[in-house]
Amino acid sequence: MIKVKNLTKMYDKGKTVALNDVNLDIEDGEFVSIMGTSGSGKSTLLNMIGGLDVPDAGIVEVMGEDLSKINLSRYRRETVGFIFQLHNLIPNLTCLENVELPLFGSVKSFDMKNRALDLLEAVGLNSLANKYPNKLSGGQMQRVAVARALVNDPKVVLADEPTGQLDSENSELIMDLMQEKQEETNTTLCVVTHDFEIAKKAEKIIKIKDGQIESV
Repeated sequence: MIKVKNLTKMYDKGKTVALNDVNLDIEDGEFVSIMGTSGSGKSTLLNMIGGLDVPDAGIVEVMGEDLSKINLSRYRRETVGFIFQLHNLIPNLTCLENVELPLFGSVKSFDMKNRALDLLEAVGLNSLANKYPNKLSGGQMQRVAVARALVNDPKVVLADEPTGQLDSENSELIMDLMQEKQEETNTTLCVVTHDFEIAKKAEKIIKIKDGQIESV
């Protein structure tokens, strides 16, 4: 599903090497966690896979396609679902409207409202569909973010510290939701985390140190 070949990414005009000749394979439907200290390159790797940033050298292939040769906007809209540490909900949109957002412009055939409501029900928030984010708790907002990431039926879900701002109870709930949906739909799930309790839920733990794969 995901193949990373000799991937290198530098910042500050080459002074900072975030990723250094990284090679990695992630299978279709696999749940992997990516661990490493702050600045190790784990979030940069996730951004490369998600098409949010482009490498200085090397190749990222997803579903057999080289990301440097495709329309990244369409790829992000139709193939990938993103979940971030900060939920990134749009404050002037309701929960329902936030979840519907990725469906605008999609070539996939969805009844937008019903699809979004189904996902809100799946994360236990259908009763809050018309509430605005400022009326929700942190755990509820992150559940909306999970629903939004899944609404377009992505083949790949990328989660960057999705439980970093949550207490242990909500962290467990969010991870259970993500894992349940991953298993139901055979989605490839990549979770960046510093929490070993979260990481060990995955089928495979990838450890990054100083921009290189330390172990898989």
